[in-house]
Amino acid sequence: MKYIKLLILLFVGSFLSAQDINPTEVTVVEGFIPSIPSSKKITETASFTDTVEIDKSQTYTFIDKIIDANYKAKPLKAASVSGEKLSDLYASKVTLNFGSHFTTLSKITVNSLRTNNFSYGLTLNHFSNSYREKKYKNSLNQVNLYGKKIGEKNIIVSNFQYDRRTAFYFQELSITADEKYFRNRFAYTKLGASIISKELSADLLKHYTTFFISDLNEQSENQIHLSSVLSKTIKGYPINLELEFNNYLNYSREEISFGREKRNIKSFHFSPSTSFSKYGFDFDLGLELHYQSDEFDSIMEIFPQIKITKELVKNILSVEGGVRHSENRHTIKSLSEANPYIHSFGTNQGIIGNDYTLSLKTTDTDEFYVSMRNVLGKDEVFTGSVAYGHVKNLQSFVLTSNSNYNRFVALYQDVWQLHANANYEWQINDLLGIQANVNYYNWGDVTVSQSAKVDAEASLSVNFQDRIKVYPSISYLGERTSESRIFDFEPSSEFTSLDPQFHANLAIHYNYSELMSAFVKINNITNSKKDIWEGYREIGINALFGLSYSY
Repeated sequence: MKYIKLLILLFVGSFLSAQDINPTEVTVVEGFIPSIPSSKKITETASFTDTVEIDKSQTYTFIDKIIDANYKAKPLKAASVSGEKLSDLYASKVTLNFGSHFTTLSKITVNSLRTNNFSYGLTLNHFSNSYREKKYKNSLNQVNLYGKKIGEKNIIVSNFQYDRRTAFYFQELSITADEKYFRNRFAYTKLGASIISKELSADLLKHYTTFFISDLNEQSENQIHLSSVLSKTIKGYPINLELEFNNYLNYSREEISFGREKRNIKSFHFSPSTSFSKYGFDFDLGLELHYQSDEFDSIMEIFPQIKITKELVKNILSVEGGVRHSENRHTIKSLSEANPYIHSFGTNQGIIGNDYTLSLKTTDTDEFYVSMRNVLGKDEVFTGSVAYGHVKNLQSFVLTSNSNYNRFVALYQDVWQLHANANYEWQINDLLGIQANVNYYNWGDVTVSQSAKVDAEASLSVNFQDRIKVYPSISYLGERTSESRIFDFEPSSEFTSLDPQFHANLAIHYNYSELMSAFVKINNITNSKKDIWEGYREIGINALFGLSYSY
């Protein structure tokens, strides 16, 4: 221990004696600015280039072997989507009405319920009344039956119609006559079918084809009709073609023709059309070709169809204009529906005398027109139109006498006609709705017998929570001129002014439930008793009460 301490002392003493530190004086001549030199980071990650390429190609072979398995997969069930529950339907509805002037009115409707591909329906209508000690009676009975079959490629609709109307109006005669001589009866039967293609592609041909045959008063007047509307898109343009053939056969039975010659009138209608848009306008261009022939004469007519539409304000204001052509073939049926008091010679009626033949012609209208549609507000729409053109064979009714009682015949004239129409509809809210319509006609200096220049109607609907609905309405038929003639070698005419007619009506419907409802209708509240036709007056105020039941 003693020697260790001695060694340490000698080591320290030698270390101190080895350092020779002399003091040094430093003189700073200029200002000293201390600074730290910038440093650069040495890259720690080494980079290298690899020139080795990896061969990723693989070689494989298939083993053709069938592995037997006893497991059989179960087929998945089709997914079912449930939508909203459909409302209940009632297949049948019965409506019965009773009113003043011994009025009875009934309607029975039977329809099939919802089906995927077949439906049918049957409607029966009945109306009759009599007044003034049963000297004036009218009746109307109708049967309508239809069936609809939806196939994979076409929809087929077949229908049957029977319509029988009578009009009895007693007039004092200088001779004693049975009731049958004062009654007009028109029985009409029609059987037809339509085929509608279900093709959805615009590039493939689609069609709507209709065929029917009809008969009025046991072969007094028959019609055979065949028509089809074809449509297809060719090079981006929709092409439509309307084809129609009619064959009118009059007085087919010799025993009811009263010695008149049989008439066999054929007409053919051909109308191609297309549509396109250009310069912000929509154009519909077509051509009407009509040919008609019978034993005495033939007619060929060609007229363009042009419609130009411009939407000035999208979904608000649009205008339309152009030229158009229309045809209306008058038949005994169409004339009897317009005026049941026509002369009915040659239609298997009871008659006194045999002096006149009912003239049947085709009315052709060629006119320029312009129309507009303006949405004024929510559920408020105004539409109006003005048309002016030439009407060939404009039909009117002329009063004639066969020396025993008065009836009407059809008179035809060529006129220039101005027709203006205005229609206004506004569903104000769930409670109130308004509808009004006005027509104005002007034929210049030509008198159109039994036709008014102005007719108008307006109605108001009031709906109390779908429980009670009230429908007040008014109608106006302007002053008319009635022409009467005594046909001789030189026909002479007399003109009578018929007063304008103003009617106010009221209907009230009460829905007791979804199955049962009741209603009251009061017609002609103003009790107008003016002539509907010269010598044929209306009955005045009348009322109906009815019940409806669905099941």
